[in-house]
Amino acid sequence: MKKRMMAVTAVMVIASMLSAACSNDSGTGNSSNVENAAVENGENSNTGDAEAGTNGTDEDGNGVADWQEQPIELTYAMRFYGENDDTNPMFLNVRKFMEKYPNITVVRDQQLAIEQSDNDELEILTARAMEGTLPDIYYSPLAAEAYDRELTLDLTPYLEADPESKWISENARSFMKTYDGKETYGIPFQSVSEFPALNLGLLKENNIAVPPYNWTYADYENLRLEVAKLTPNNPVFPGGIGFIDHGPHYFDGVPNGWKGFNSETKRFDFANSPKYGEWLDQFAKEDKQGLWFWDLPEDVRKKKVGDSTNPWGDGLEAVGNFWLYSLSSSVNEMIKTRNMDIDIYPMPAAPEGGVTALHGYFDTLSLSSALDEEPVKAEAAFQLLKWLTYGEEGLKSRWALIDEYLGLPEDAPIRAEDSLMDFVQGWPITTNPEVLKNHPLVKGFPEDSELSIFNFKAFQNVDFQQSLSNPVPYPRQLPGVNKAYETLNPWEIRDQIRDKGKKYTDVAAEWDALMNKTLDDYLREYNAQ
Repeated sequence: MKKRMMAVTAVMVIASMLSAACSNDSGTGNSSNVENAAVENGENSNTGDAEAGTNGTDEDGNGVADWQEQPIELTYAMRFYGENDDTNPMFLNVRKFMEKYPNITVVRDQQLAIEQSDNDELEILTARAMEGTLPDIYYSPLAAEAYDRELTLDLTPYLEADPESKWISENARSFMKTYDGKETYGIPFQSVSEFPALNLGLLKENNIAVPPYNWTYADYENLRLEVAKLTPNNPVFPGGIGFIDHGPHYFDGVPNGWKGFNSETKRFDFANSPKYGEWLDQFAKEDKQGLWFWDLPEDVRKKKVGDSTNPWGDGLEAVGNFWLYSLSSSVNEMIKTRNMDIDIYPMPAAPEGGVTALHGYFDTLSLSSALDEEPVKAEAAFQLLKWLTYGEEGLKSRWALIDEYLGLPEDAPIRAEDSLMDFVQGWPITTNPEVLKNHPLVKGFPEDSELSIFNFKAFQNVDFQQSLSNPVPYPRQLPGVNKAYETLNPWEIRDQIRDKGKKYTDVAAEWDALMNKTLDDYLREYNAQ
């Protein structure tokens, strides 16, 4: 197997190559102009042949494309949602695909169905490629490395031929491109974002006004200030939104902005994030004032709140965060077991100069590079990939499984009530409002269903839906950035400010220098391989 390792040796050349990957990523968190224009024109997803593709060959001339009638077997590799195919919602949807196309058989690769680390999975995929047994469609654990090892089929021509692909969100589209801008290495099957939540019960008990969904950062801080007035004499805390990783984007508009990384300059950029610095200085000051649960000395904390180890889950904080996947776990437990009155909120509008956007992760599927030699099979694999990621028909099929597995006996092997998010599988990367209307969290659940506790009105907010489809992604597709992050913990910056009397402006440039040296060192090593 050939290596696609870079031949250049200068770090500046590597940085230039990296720049191409994100040159189209404005980091705005907004849908593309094409998408917005389509929405304004009232278009829906029915803009063309849903089965369009790059290979519509019809050798026997019977009007049916070869990929829809020739016997085809695809191998599928995915460790998510459990090893048992019969209780794995994603594979249940694969079976729906096979029902529509009975000429296509999809077999799950058992070696890659078990839980294992991304690094281990990448090594297995690499070894399988050398053996000539790389799965046709597989979870792509480390995008840049998978591409460099020539494991991925370029999906660009397939997407260009598919009318539905225009609805793929801007940030997802950028994330799907390889760092050198040459190929599309995969398609996310889910977007997983973190978003705010409010403890309405705590606010109401203390006569604090509940903000509207169209709140601003000023509204957010005013709410926290009201709770802070209660904290000295009550076992309650303001809590907060998780800005510490994503703040440079939210406060200062730094492109991407995850942990201070600027996706346009390809450098860490804390020094040019002054408003984030002001927030971090305030955060450290609040720690000293005793407004943050975990920063109280243990004896003071126990005296105030007893043995609590989960302030948000115990109802002691006014503001918190949820990751989308937690709906079936912690959110379910907080509402059903603890009878908490909580609500999910969109992000408050950012201060001037910042960008209102969620931050999140994209989990991606890729196709085997070996399919380049089998165009008919490749087309079938792409159609399955589309079914599992952004295609309207496949999404509706996936969501319909919830109704199929809802209301079953408690001893049934799989119930939608017990594993809702395994069926929902994050948020799709499509921005098509007609498709998103059918999302189960948007449609809501019957009032007599156990799932009615997830009928949060925020999910009916169209802007919130779009931000969930288009979060600012953790840049796993950029070599070096992930590696550099291993040495960065933004809480250490907070601790320098809180414990050593520093100001953000005192330490920001030092962190930039450290992180950019770490990035450069890794790129040198990466280039030498």
